[in-house]
Parts: sequence; structure tokens; C-alpha cells
Amino acid sequence: MLTWAVLGSGSSGNSYLFSDGTTSILIDQGYSVAELKRRLAHFQASVDQVQAVFVTHLHPDHARGVGTLARMHRVPVWIHAKTLEVQPQEVAALNIPHPLVQGVEPFQTITVGPFSLFCYETSHDCEGSVGWVIAHGGRTFMVLTDAGVTDEVQRRLASGAEVLFLEANYDVQMLKSGPYPPFLKARIASTAGHLSNDDALTFLAESGFCGRHVYFIHISDTNNSVPLLEAAARRVSPVPFTVCAKGTYHGVVGS
Repeated sequence: MLTWAVLGSGSSGNSYLFSDGTTSILIDQGYSVAELKRRLAHFQASVDQVQAVFVTHLHPDHARGVGTLARMHRVPVWIHAKTLEVQPQEVAALNIPHPLVQGVEPFQTITVGPFSLFCYETSHDCEGSVGWVIAHGGRTFMVLTDAGVTDEVQRRLASGAEVLFLEANYDVQMLKSGPYPPFLKARIASTAGHLSNDDALTFLAESGFCGRHVYFIHISDTNNSVPLLEAAARRVSPVPFTVCAKGTYHGVVGS
């Protein structure tokens, strides 16, 4: 029986769980270990089952808790090899024990127990930013977050996924009229920033995704609205979906 979950998503912390009850893996770990344990418990999972963490990029909301988890529980951490090469100081600041840091190239398959994973490149203002595809027993999941634009490779990967975790960070009009300074608005809306609601829904349509469920993730609590995104997705999404508000957790236990 497989569990998958959004342990939390947004600027205060991000982490995604995949577990078969014996082996668990995480995509990102942006929480303290104490908070991670609390969130894992909601899905009947334990930190002692976590066998690896796979990092999308080094921004603190995705990686601030990686080093502590690695040191306390000897959990290996997989990071795009480009990140290790061009951001050595940022990697060192995480204080991950050296034997536990593993570099990976895009589309290189990593096996952890019954799970197999590979990463693919994303467009974000952090060198070596990637998304992840996770497979277990014939089921495929895709995590696509923190990407200013999408591409044909990502659309092809999404078309073959059963469950998609897809960024929908901001509403265009809310961002334009919101309180952020101009430089930050420009960064968010850039091709190295984040996906808007429109971007996410266009991606769904163009990829032909027809899997089991979509989780809209990394929702801004300043520049987006859960009801607004729900209404827009209801009009166009061909599959059931969940809008994951900042800090909340959602998932399926034992399916």
C-alpha cells in the first residue's frame, strides 16, 4: 500500500512524502526535524523510515532542513550534480555529512528500495534546479515546482504520470496589484520565477494529463487565492484536483 502526501508547500516550507510503509522518501525537506516528524505522523509515517531526500533546489524553503535530517538520521541527500559544482558554499552551509551527499545528473535513475527516481531540469533562479519523477510498482508521480516556464520534456513526462504535483504560485492580476515591490513582482513573473495559475492550467491542457489527481502546490498566500484557483481549475481540469494552501498537508494513505 502506497502513501503519497504534500507535507507542506509554500514559502514557509516544502516537502513531499512517498512511502510504502517500510521505505519512505522525501522530495525536499524545508522543515525542522521536529516539524517534519509531526507532519509525517499525520500520514502514519516515521522519520526512521526515510531512506533518502531528493532536493529540487537550494532555496531555504526547500532545503533548510536537509542537513539536520541527514546528520540526525544518516539520510542520504541527492542533489543535481550542477548544484554541487556551482554552489559549493551553499551546499556546505547545509552541513550535510560528506558521505551522505550524492550528485545526480538529469534522467539518471536512482533506486531506493522499491522506488526509482530521476530528475529533470527546471527554469528557476537557483542553479541546478530540477523536478522529480518517482515510480513505484508501476505507478508514476511527478513533482514540478519553482519553474518560471515549462517545456516539451516536462509535458511529455506529465502525460505519463498518475499523480501530478504542479506549482500554481500566483494569479497574474493579484500579483500586479499586490503589495510586493516591483523587482520582486518581476522576479516571480519571470522565466526563472514561478508558474502562475494560468501557466499551470495551460500546462495541464497541453500535456494531455489524464491521470488520477493533480495537487496544485506552492500557492502564494499574498498573490493567490485558493477559491480563485479552485474555480479556474474546476472549469478546465479533466481530473480531480486539490489546491494545497500554504502550510497545509494533503495526501492519500495506503492506496
